[in-house]
Amino acid sequence: MAVIGRTFGAVIESMASSYLIALVIITLLMVWLIGSLRVGLVSMIPNLLPVVATLGLMGALSIPLDPFTLLIGCIVIGVAVDDTIHFFHGFVRYREESGDSVFAIRETLRTTGRALLVSSLTLAAGFWAFTLSSLTSIVSFGSLAAFAIVVAFVADVVVAPALLILVYGAGDRADGG
Repeated sequence: MAVIGRTFGAVIESMASSYLIALVIITLLMVWLIGSLRVGLVSMIPNLLPVVATLGLMGALSIPLDPFTLLIGCIVIGVAVDDTIHFFHGFVRYREESGDSVFAIRETLRTTGRALLVSSLTLAAGFWAFTLSSLTSIVSFGSLAAFAIVVAFVADVVVAPALLILVYGAGDRADGG
């Protein structure tokens, strides 16, 4: 039992350092891909929200960390970052064309937002299939991963636009977009 305890402690420590390294690398890449330090840093908020919300839900429901639930963070960060890159890329493109942040958000939600919705629902449904398992840890993994993917989508279509308006302002189009 002592060996299992030490092993699990080493796994958690290793995962924590891996998450920290991933966070630094992803932040640097987001800054580089978006081309702005401020916007790149802001883009990390919707990426971290699903992880924080999932950890909060795990705490509220007393779901323990185990090898399966530890994997959720990597999966969700990957999905959230992918969605955020698509959203921010669309926003920057439409904003450069129009000079209007509200118009850019509206167009990004109309185009990229639809794809994000379909892919998020598909991924969440796939993970919810794990809830049919007879193993509690697999059920927790599936339901928490699905929850985190839904939170990632909501963060990208609700939180990200609000943050972009704060960073860029509403814009300067006279016709209201």
